[in-house]
Amino acid sequence: MVLEKLRRVGDYVRKSWSSTNPDSYAHYKRGRDRLRKEAERASEEADRSAEHGREELRRKREYEDRYAAERAAEEPPAEPSRKERGKAE
Repeated sequence: MVLEKLRRVGDYVRKSWSSTNPDSYAHYKRGRDRLRKEAERASEEADRSAEHGREELRRKREYEDRYAAERAAEEPPAEPSRKERGKAE
């Protein structure tokens, strides 16, 4: 148990020593990984934003359709005009 902790501490120290030089490959790799992850997060955020926009438009359309149908159902039936009444008689 103690030996494993010492080994982990040694690994941590070794990694930090190897990457203190800004021209080192470890430093370069860490920067590349950071940029890649930022790009992935930005892409995922753009996808979520687009999906949210589509969902909002769909909900808005459903809302308009539902309430247009409710308003139409509440309106009394239109009375036939004089011409239509004359033809029916």
